[in-house]
Amino acid sequence: MGMFSGESGAWRGNILRKPALSEVFCSRLILKVGDKIFEGLSSFRYLGNVIDKEGRISECVKDRIQAGNKAYAANYHMLKSKIIKRSVKMQIYKTVVRPVATYGSETWTLTKSDENSLRIFERKILRNIYGPVQEGETWRIRYNEELNRFITGKDIVKFIKAQRIRWLGHVKRMEAGAMPRRMMEGRPRLRWMDDDVADLRVMKIRQWTEKAEDREQWRLVVKEAKAHPGL
Repeated sequence: MGMFSGESGAWRGNILRKPALSEVFCSRLILKVGDKIFEGLSSFRYLGNVIDKEGRISECVKDRIQAGNKAYAANYHMLKSKIIKRSVKMQIYKTVVRPVATYGSETWTLTKSDENSLRIFERKILRNIYGPVQEGETWRIRYNEELNRFITGKDIVKFIKAQRIRWLGHVKRMEAGAMPRRMMEGRPRLRWMDDDVADLRVMKIRQWTEKAEDREQWRLVVKEAKAHPGL
């Protein structure tokens, strides 16, 4: 007998098999197996990401931002240090903090509110790294436009969109029988893929399905996405 719990104990008790998501997220949040009844939750953690009964990603984004804040707090002394160069601090942010906040983002479908929350999270860290600006006898925090110039437009939202495009190309290159590709091509288009295709349209990438088959060409597309002004 096994127990299905993800990381948060989604079901209490032993069951014979892992229930399908349709069973997990039934309207009453109750699962009955034989004579046993299992209490369900409105959300649970799976592979580091929060999944809720509506399939919305906003709760997951909030959870990852919270995890990112913890990673930021753990490295605060280095990011605030006056003896460490800003370029090194940015490397610390990109390799230690940002990956925590964007874990699993290849499959995210972001709303404008989600994008705003992610940018606020990033700007807070950038303001710490680059410090305030002195104007005469007063100091002020750096404006958003100034921070954007420092990172040459490559903010966290564009990073996530580039990751999604990278993953789209990876799935497209899989063998025809691979499960991720079958799910992508065999079902009606999901909003995740619609968002990726819309981003490619903004970038004026034509015949993306053919380009995705060429790893080198697709790598250039992903690189462009990281700093494209339209994303």
